[in-house]
Amino acid sequence: MKEHKTRLIDGIFSPEQARNITVQLLNDRMNYHYLEKVSNEERFGKDNQHSDKRIKELTQEKAELIKWLSVNSAERIKISCTIHMVVEE
Repeated sequence: MKEHKTRLIDGIFSPEQARNITVQLLNDRMNYHYLEKVSNEERFGKDNQHSDKRIKELTQEKAELIKWLSVNSAERIKISCTIHMVVEE
């Protein structure tokens, strides 16, 4: 099997629920990159520029998401998120 899909989120949520779910996912990704950065610094004595860049990008995405959710007066928000993985050869 060279391909796999996982439905991570598929539902309709209140703006508060949507914010909680998506902000938590972004925080988890930021934490992953922070731990990678610290690990590389401790083990190899070098900075992980990719993780620095991703943390900045994700921080900006989170701020934009929170702003969008606070401005949007929708009562319900549909979120569909599928992770699509393909083995590269």
